[in-house]
Amino acid sequence: MVGRAAPLELETLLQIYLSTPCDDNLDYEPHIGHSLAIEVGNNIKFGVAVSVNAGALATNSSAFSYRLGLRNYLRGYIGHGRDVQALKQSLSDIYATAKESPGMPLPETGPSLREVIELLQSATQQVVADAEADRELARLLVWVPLALFDESVMRAATHMWTTLIVERADVEVLIMVELTIAWTWLIQQHLGLFSQRFEPKNPFAAKMSYTPSDKSARSRGYAVISRSLNPQTLLIEFLLQRFDSVKHLSSVNFNVVNAILRILQVSFANCDRITTNALARGPLFMFVHLGFKMLKLGFERSAILESKLRDGLYKMAFRWFAQPPRWSFSGSKATLAREIQILIDTRHTIKGDTPV
Repeated sequence: MVGRAAPLELETLLQIYLSTPCDDNLDYEPHIGHSLAIEVGNNIKFGVAVSVNAGALATNSSAFSYRLGLRNYLRGYIGHGRDVQALKQSLSDIYATAKESPGMPLPETGPSLREVIELLQSATQQVVADAEADRELARLLVWVPLALFDESVMRAATHMWTTLIVERADVEVLIMVELTIAWTWLIQQHLGLFSQRFEPKNPFAAKMSYTPSDKSARSRGYAVISRSLNPQTLLIEFLLQRFDSVKHLSSVNFNVVNAILRILQVSFANCDRITTNALARGPLFMFVHLGFKMLKLGFERSAILESKLRDGLYKMAFRWFAQPPRWSFSGSKATLAREIQILIDTRHTIKGDTPV
């Protein structure tokens, strides 16, 4: 259950456990706890769980082993000293360049995405290792991936943010606050769900022809739209997992709850900017699902807040169904399966919504 609700946090905890030296095992003999941890880590599934052919989903074994080895390597590398100011300057330069053209590739003269991810990974372990967390470096760890708005960088960033929150609880507030600010910035920049570039056209606006559809052109169009939506989908998944990891705690983690509430409120105010492209169906209803899960927390002390939250969620959901019916699954069966599961989960959550 933990693997489904918060796989990012589970993987981080397993890495910490496997990296912690064991005083009673100096001969490095086989350890059943380590064996079980590796087995669990290899079988973690990220993203929305689906009940389709499990063989179609690759295991996490290579990625888990790589991230575990990289974590230990970077810890040792930092232990031998590193110019933190040079690391900050490199990330600041990348952020300044990316912010000029958000969501666009970096110039060819700049670092590659792989080099950017390596810098971010080094910065993450630097913040974790420091006696006092470097808040400027932590902010760059949030803003550089969002300014680049690239799927591979965002995927790596969600792992790094989780590592920071788990290993350095004192930076959780900073990360969640920066994410709320960044969400508003994404709206202002018309990125992701709030992009207006991919609005569906009226089918009667094009001249009718009897030639076969150009599948390659359609695939290229799907790829462009997916590149715009996938980074925000990963961001919503991160927020959903953070909420799932704290909702069962005896004391509510208001850092996460307040951040998600703020993000929901800003999105309600800009609901008319949300794209109605068919490929936005998955991330949109994942976001709606997150909102309805928030409602289950209960707002007995603030009935007005609960009412506004519920009203905004229903308006956001019904706005989608107010559009003419359309269907598209981007040619990816795995994506289609995830979207169907998201819609099923959202339906079950809404059925359980009982206003006070």
